[in-house]
Amino acid sequence: MRIVCISDTHSLQHNMLHELPKGDVLIHAGDISNKGEERDVTEFIHWFQNIEGFDTKIFIAGNHDFCFERVNQPHHKGDYDWLHNLMAPENLAQSDVTYLEDNFMTIEDPEFSRPIKFYGSPWQPYFHDWAFNLPRLGEEMEKKWLMIPDDIDVLITHGPPNGILDLVNNWRQPFQNVGCELLRFHVERVKPSLNVFGHIHEGYGVKQVDGTLFVNASICNPVYNPINKPIIVDLTEIDGQIIATYVED
Repeated sequence: MRIVCISDTHSLQHNMLHELPKGDVLIHAGDISNKGEERDVTEFIHWFQNIEGFDTKIFIAGNHDFCFERVNQPHHKGDYDWLHNLMAPENLAQSDVTYLEDNFMTIEDPEFSRPIKFYGSPWQPYFHDWAFNLPRLGEEMEKKWLMIPDDIDVLITHGPPNGILDLVNNWRQPFQNVGCELLRFHVERVKPSLNVFGHIHEGYGVKQVDGTLFVNASICNPVYNPINKPIIVDLTEIDGQIIATYVED
């Protein structure tokens, strides 16, 4: 199973420097827009739906995608009715698109002895009071990560685990690992074959740690130019174990 990973396109999907490579599954790990406004989100959804060549396309929201969090908040009732129509499962399913928010899906493939399980979640520690922010090391964040099933093969989170492709260096946060400590703990508990994320543009790249392949798939660089390549990963099964391997394009 070939998985193509992207993230953090920030409404610049039509300006990506590199074309999407071919694959079986396309994953977008959030920040599809700049502020979650109707025009930007609608354009992204239509673009994502019309990408051809993949059997399955999965995306989650990120901290810039406010509408996905606010649509469920009582004080925003009615403000995001447009999103309900756009995100109707029957609408997305027609183009093989699935949106994950603290839930999972499975893909059956004859290559594997069992279905491959994907879980997606948008949360990250407080980051300038944007969407899907929760207090760092707080009880609410712990509850979100406890929802990750033990048998997940591919974990999609918007933010990185602490200490893995999460280093920022700017005037506000010089040389600081800003990933989630609690996510790191639960990734080590669940041990997915693959963890795809974005959020920290400086962290773009791939890292293997204790049997999990970590992919920061941010397409935009730190100054929001969409110049990074999509990252390709192959999933295979060896003696009953699902293995994720980075494919250098």
